[in-house]
Amino acid sequence: MALINHRFSLQLFVFLALYVVLSYVSVSAYAAEGEAVAKPVKVVPVSAHEPQVSSGEPVIKTKKTLVKKRSAAKRSKKVRKDTVKKEESAPGEQLTIEQVRALLKTSRNFSGLNLSGMKLTGMNLSKCNLRGVDLRNSDLERADLSESDLERANLGGANLKMTTLRLSGIVAVNFENVKLDGAIWLDGRICARESTGSCR
Repeated sequence: MALINHRFSLQLFVFLALYVVLSYVSVSAYAAEGEAVAKPVKVVPVSAHEPQVSSGEPVIKTKKTLVKKRSAAKRSKKVRKDTVKKEESAPGEQLTIEQVRALLKTSRNFSGLNLSGMKLTGMNLSKCNLRGVDLRNSDLERADLSESDLERANLGGANLKMTTLRLSGIVAVNFENVKLDGAIWLDGRICARESTGSCR
């Protein structure tokens, strides 16, 4: 009888020990799972210009981030437009030589613009829209104005020595005191020396 009781006590002890071990393992696993669920998700605004370094945490692009990126794109477009506007001259304001060269590379449209007093020697201004342009006292010596529209242009006092005017439109152009020595006229003839105001 004593032997039976001893065996029963031993089995009961082993059972209790196993129960305690299994309970500890279950609690540890549950705690680890809870930490994984409760771990916060890091929300990082993503910039279009900054490299993102992965930290092993999930990254979510927020709606606010997308709005910021769109705003930045709009500002970039606005800056480009402002830059283009700066290349243009305000009405009546004299152009710079850089603005003249920029227009020659694009539209070649100088209609109504102010080029007075500018040094444009040897410049290729052929096939340009020069309607109503202000070229008073400009230096256009050896410049090429062939096939350009000079209707109502003001050339008063300009230097057009040896300038090419072949096939240009000169309706209502102001040639007062314009120096045309050696200039190539509309019909291809060369103006005589001391031709002032008209080709002789």
